[in-house]
Amino acid sequence: MKTAASQYPWIEELERTVVHSLATSFGLDFLLFKDKVGGEVDTIHNVRQGVWATDKERQNYENRETYDSDKYHHKDVKKEDSTYKTTGANDKLTQQTGTLQDPYRNRSMAVNDPRNTDHVISASEVHDDAGRVLAEINGIELANQSSNLQSTHETLNKSKGKDSIDVFLARLPEQIAKDETQLLKDRDHLATMPRTTPEQQHKGRQLEDKVRKTEEKIKTLKSVDPDEMRKRDKEARKPYNQQINQKYYTSSKFWKQTTSASAVAGLKMGTRQMLGLIMAEAWFELREQLPKTLEKLKTNFNLDAFIASVQQALNGIWQRIKLRFKDFLNSFKDGVFAGILSSATTTLFNVFATTQKMAIKIIRELWGSLVKAVKLLIFNPQQQPFVDLCKAVTALLSVGAATVVGTMIYTQLLPLCNFPFGSELASFASALATGLITLGLNYFLLYSSLAEKLWAFVDSIMPHAASVRKFQAINAELDRYLTELGRIEFNLDADELAEFAQQLASCNDELQRGLLLKDEISNRGVELPFEMGDRASTRKWLTSLVK
Repeated sequence: MKTAASQYPWIEELERTVVHSLATSFGLDFLLFKDKVGGEVDTIHNVRQGVWATDKERQNYENRETYDSDKYHHKDVKKEDSTYKTTGANDKLTQQTGTLQDPYRNRSMAVNDPRNTDHVISASEVHDDAGRVLAEINGIELANQSSNLQSTHETLNKSKGKDSIDVFLARLPEQIAKDETQLLKDRDHLATMPRTTPEQQHKGRQLEDKVRKTEEKIKTLKSVDPDEMRKRDKEARKPYNQQINQKYYTSSKFWKQTTSASAVAGLKMGTRQMLGLIMAEAWFELREQLPKTLEKLKTNFNLDAFIASVQQALNGIWQRIKLRFKDFLNSFKDGVFAGILSSATTTLFNVFATTQKMAIKIIRELWGSLVKAVKLLIFNPQQQPFVDLCKAVTALLSVGAATVVGTMIYTQLLPLCNFPFGSELASFASALATGLITLGLNYFLLYSSLAEKLWAFVDSIMPHAASVRKFQAINAELDRYLTELGRIEFNLDADELAEFAQQLASCNDELQRGLLLKDEISNRGVELPFEMGDRASTRKWLTSLVK
């Protein structure tokens, strides 16, 4: 049957959703979780961006050994023990045959070209690479692998210096323009220089030599092939990064950090979910008892009556907690699982990109809803029909989607609410937005005319639809039977009936209602044709009705 918007319990559902959101996502979250950019586990990508998860690794990097060019160029190492020197010697022999390729210029080097052995990824960059330091790999060995050594023209090697190839290519046009400007000045100066005395002639020859070298430098710089140079850089960085990633992401250090962060996140998430439910139950009981207490005491205040009312409220809270103790444990377990998965997901994302605080919270909230939805799909504890199961999963996912939007609102509001109780106001506004969006999505996806048609169509194409409808009719008849039984057999007076109805109304889910009905049936000695709570017995009785 279609539920009209006017008949939908908007106020009650909104209160329930807002209270749960305040007690979990926007209430306890900021106390238990201290989200920070990049998460709780150091990754190669993050540390290269200057984002550290632990102070220990940050200090290790800041206290690294000072860069020593001589060590990286093996100035004090024997030739036979040095890949850098061996590569240079071998390339020198190849150059003499005219077949030594210079990929920076995409041409073979002439026999008389001045040649240098260049670190494609500069030695200085390797030494100062935070990813290398995090992986604890020897920088000298990493920089002097054959994949990172390249013979090129001396001018290019010296012009590139400590820069990466991208930086060098970015400043190359400016360098050429600067050298050309200097060349014009030197030529003009040379044209006006006197050559009378030997000293003047010597200075002229010096300037001529400078002009010739500048011309050669400009010619060499203009011969650079940017595409081939970037290609060579890419070829060098691929094995370089593979070695760093493999060393770090297979290390015990990384897995210890990941395991520890996931375990802590799981415990915090489980605690948040469980405490949130307890706080929500406490609020619902107080919300019900406080008006009654105030009504009793406003005309004739009595300390004994006040204390008795407080005790009654506390007892009511305790009764609610006892009734839902199993739910609290399940919520804790679901929260632990969701926290572990959210932490692992955040770490995985940080391997490739740096996650922001809002993204971390969104991941956590999404996993909170996904774990419940997947658990419901797999186990289906109440053995719901397929369509009802889909509706329940849809409702859970709509809560997750609404919480994501609420989280985004909270993140945007928090910096603006920098006044007393501003964070509390941001939390309430975000929880209210979450509640409104949840109700809107739930109504549209479950109770709107379009949704009703969709669910009816899905129900009609399900196998055994006729049998399902028959059992639904039996269930309706069972409800009527229980109602009549309660009226005839329970023999409740007016006060007892009112109290029993109030207890039923205060129940939050079918589990509580079932427990309450079971206790009342037991107290009244009512005999049922099946054993309540025993699925096998209930199915056997229902099967007998079908026959």
